Amino acid sequence: MARTRKRSIRVDDVDYRWTASRADPGHVVVRVWGVDSSQDIRLEARVAFDDPWRNYGPIITTDPERVAEVFASDPITPRLVERLIRAALAGPVSGA
Repeated sequence: MARTRKRSIRVDDVDYRWTASRADPGHVVVRVWGVDSSQDIRLEARVAFDDPWRNYGPIITTDPERVAEVFASDPITPRLVERLIRAALAGPVSGA
């Protein structure tokens, strides 16, 4: 992830902005905030992501049937960000 780009998303008629940036070799941090200044909505989530460009060697040498369980290479998409927002709005998970 060369640069951090601010993106827009709308969930349940509320506008948000979000970014994704590298946290460490196996994770990115997704940050979300409300667009309206009256909203005090801030979310930060650490998401597993093994960059295929940085992990090319290990990925191609891993048993092909195990790649999906060993590496988290799904990109950070608006659908994922929407799920993160909905989970945060639902409140804390009990027993966590």
